[in-house]
Amino acid sequence: MKTKLLFLASTVFLSANAYSQVGINTLTPSSTLDIRGSVEGNFREITGTSTLDNKDYHVSFSGTTDAVLNLPTKSTTDGSMADFRGRKYYIKNNSISNKLTLTAASGQTIRLGGSGTASNTIDLKPGKFGFLTANGLNGWDLDFVATAYNDSWVLANSDINGPAVPTSQVIPSGASFTTVNGCSVTVTVPAGVTSSKVVLSFTGWGDAAGSISAIGSFRFQVVRTGTSSATYASTAMTSWALGSAALVRYAYPVVYSISNLAAGTYTFNLQVRREDETGTGITTTFWGTMGRADVYVKD
Repeated sequence: MKTKLLFLASTVFLSANAYSQVGINTLTPSSTLDIRGSVEGNFREITGTSTLDNKDYHVSFSGTTDAVLNLPTKSTTDGSMADFRGRKYYIKNNSISNKLTLTAASGQTIRLGGSGTASNTIDLKPGKFGFLTANGLNGWDLDFVATAYNDSWVLANSDINGPAVPTSQVIPSGASFTTVNGCSVTVTVPAGVTSSKVVLSFTGWGDAAGSISAIGSFRFQVVRTGTSSATYASTAMTSWALGSAALVRYAYPVVYSISNLAAGTYTFNLQVRREDETGTGITTTFWGTMGRADVYVKD
C-alpha cells in the first residue's frame, strides 16, 4: 500500500510540473494564467508628489500643481528580490492643466522608443495615460495609451484681424513709431506643453506721394502686451521710390515668430516708422493691414 501511495503522489507531482497552467473560471486554461472575467488591482489617487511601491497598480493624479511620481529602484540581477522585471503600473494624469513628471531612480531610464529618447524623467501631460513596464535592462518601458508620443507641431489656436473695408491711415514722419490700425491679434499659449511657437503675419498695402524721384522706407516692430510685455524691434523693412511718377503703391509683408512664451494670453500690435526719405512734400498712407497669429505646440 505504501508503494502505491508513493507512486500516486509522484504521478500527481509530475503532472503538475508538466501542465503548469492555471485557469480561473475555466477548466481548460490555454495560457500560464487564464482568467475568464474581470481583473481587479489596487487603485490609488494622488494630488502631489509620491512614490510607487509594490502595492500600487493603478495610480491617478488629480493635483492642482505640477508633481513628481518617483519610480522604485529595480535591480538588473536576475532572480534578486529587487528584480521585478515585467511589473506593470498604470498611471493616469487626470489634472486639468498640470503635468506629472515620472522620475526613475538615479542611473535608471524610461524608454519611449521611436522618436522619444530614453531619459531619467518623462512628463505625463494632463489627460494622458501611461503604461509602465519594468524592463530587463536598467529601467522602464513607457507606452502612452490612446494619445501616443507626438513630436510634431500642432496648431493650438489662432486669431485673424483686418479691415473689411480699407480705411486710410496717414503715417507721420518723425522718430516715433505709430501703431498700425485694425490689425492687432490676441492668442493664448496653453499650459502643459513641451514647446510653443507663436507665428505672426501682418500684410498690408499703401501709397506714397511727393516730389519726383522721392524715396523712403518703413521700419516695422511688433509690440507684445498681456501676460508679459515686450517689443520686437526691426522685424521687417520695406522701401518705396517715386521715380518719374507723383504716386507709388507698395505692399509690406511682416512675418515673425516667437518661441516658448510662458502660458498666458497675449496681444500683438504692428508699429511702423518712416525712415531714409529724400524729396519734398512726402505723404505716406496705409490703406489696410491684415494681422494673423498662430500658436503651435509640441506635447
